[in-house]
Amino acid sequence: MRFCDLFLSYKIGLNNIKNPTSFNKRPFYLKFYVFTLIFCTVLSIKFKMSDQNLYSCISLGFSIFLFVIFLVLDYRKRDIKMILENSYIPYSKKRMNMIINILKNYKININDLDSLNMLIDEAKHAQIQCDYLLPFKKPIKTLGAIIVAIVSFLANKMSDVAKANEIIYITIQILIIASLTYIIVFSIIPLLKDFLYRDYNKYDEFIDDLRQIKLFYAKKQ
Repeated sequence: MRFCDLFLSYKIGLNNIKNPTSFNKRPFYLKFYVFTLIFCTVLSIKFKMSDQNLYSCISLGFSIFLFVIFLVLDYRKRDIKMILENSYIPYSKKRMNMIINILKNYKININDLDSLNMLIDEAKHAQIQCDYLLPFKKPIKTLGAIIVAIVSFLANKMSDVAKANEIIYITIQILIIASLTYIIVFSIIPLLKDFLYRDYNKYDEFIDDLRQIKLFYAKKQ
């Protein structure tokens, strides 16, 4: 019996429990917003490349309008309470019962905090080992800083030959496109991380679940 056996049982248990935060279970307005935002951003870039600046600005403006509407809809008290009662609480109960049963099957007492802490430490160690891109993270950050410096240099050169009103117009467009790109990238990153670092993210979930057991289920000595 090894830690990898326990962790494999945990992953199997997670697959048998439907996650309420999955995209398929989200409200229709969220799905509509994501697809429309991507469509409008791509359309705006296409118009910009075709020198159709008016249509490009209209597409960007509509994207911003959708973003504001989404924020209003996503934080309504009624919807949050409904999601909590119908999805999150039942899911949390199933998930905690699942991991408690697995720990019992492996003869681990959930009231033994030292054993739980050892499991957390072992999960952290295994998580580091599965991050195969770790050696490349520092070079990538350095490359990013170099690219930013080059872009800043080119922007300064362009500002020397452009008129003041053109600079303001171009700057506003760049800021809007950069903001929308930022939103799209950070919407996609969780999906990419889950695809590229399947076990890495599962270790985070395992550690968090063990901490929840220590907090809510383990008997305080």
